[in-house]
Parts: sequence; C-alpha cells; structure tokens
Amino acid sequence: LLTNDGGLARTLELPDTGWLRRYRVRAHGDVTQAQLDELKNGIEVEGVKYGPIDATLERDQGANVWLVFAIREGKNREVRNVCAHLGLEVNRLIRVSYGPFQLGEVPEGQVEEIRSRVLRDQLGDKVIEKSGAQFDVPSKSTAHDDDAPRETKPVSKRAVINDRKGRRVLVQRTGSEEARERNEEEANGYGPPRRPKRGYHGKRDLTPRED
Repeated sequence: LLTNDGGLARTLELPDTGWLRRYRVRAHGDVTQAQLDELKNGIEVEGVKYGPIDATLERDQGANVWLVFAIREGKNREVRNVCAHLGLEVNRLIRVSYGPFQLGEVPEGQVEEIRSRVLRDQLGDKVIEKSGAQFDVPSKSTAHDDDAPRETKPVSKRAVINDRKGRRVLVQRTGSEEARERNEEEANGYGPPRRPKRGYHGKRDLTPRED
C-alpha cells in the first residue's frame, strides 16, 4: 500500500490505529495449531510484548508450513520474530490485506489505484482527522484543461537525396505545413516571388542606345 502523504502513512502504521494486517507465511519447520492458538492472548519475545495474534495452520508442504497471520499492531518484524520463537524460519512473507484494502488479484509488478472517493470511505473520519489527509486538493493530472488548445508538433518529412559527391543520404526536413506549401509554390513558379539577394539590382541591359 503506497502513498505520497506522509501524515497518512504514519497514521496507518501506528499500532493504536488498530487496522488488521493479514499475512500468508511460508516457514521452515514444524508447528501445531495448538501452538498457534496460544498466540491469541499475546506473547512476549526477548522483552518485546506483542498483542493478540490470530494464526492458522493452512497446510504442510515438504519441510515447510503455510500459515495465515492476522495482527493489529504491526510492530517491526513481528511475524518473523514470533515465528522464530516457535522454532520456525520464515522464507516467504506475503501481506494480502491492510485494513479494508485487499491485495486481491493484482498481478506481480503491477499497481492498482485507489480512487479518492473509495479511499475517503474506507479510511473513515477518525483516521482522516488524525492524519490530516486532504482530499480536495486537485492533482496535477486533473488540473490539466482538456479543452485547452495544445501546441502541434512540426511535421517532419524524410527523403533520400544525393549529396555533392553523389552519395545517397537520408535527410529529414521539419517545418510547419504552411511553410512547406509556400516553399513548394515558389519553387514551381507560384506564389509571391522571393526577395532578391542583397546587393543584387537585376541584370544590366547591355544593348547600345541610339543617340
């Protein structure tokens, strides 16, 4: 669950927020459901007290076991530390839900955006007030006016021509459509004439005049 709102992230991480975090755990070792049931009353590991944990043994898979852990505090390395206390070495940890937000069928490497309206409803007034989250500030993506005229890119045209040494080269000409049409008209004898070169006064009439 990703957010660029620091206040919201901090609030969701706090143990007293009480959001349920659910994990699927693959661990090396053996454990019984009776041992896992003892976690419902909480446990202390190396001086750290952990609150009630709802743990379920899903299945055995070779030398590993698959478990489901549901916790509300989310202390640092809580699942791994509790499993280690039970003689289990965690080798895979998947968080499948965080409060009301479910991982679901989101493919690996992909993301799914949570819309503002859904986020507001799921967070609730208490979390929103505590985190100071703002929902009325327009994002950069929504601030763009779709009806505003957009600058058109110059049209480019490619062609293969001969250079001065007779070699075939690929060139690309870029310019507006209007400029290209004007150049083509002038080249074909249409349109307004080009301005004469500086210092050029036309051809001199060398025919002798009669006095």
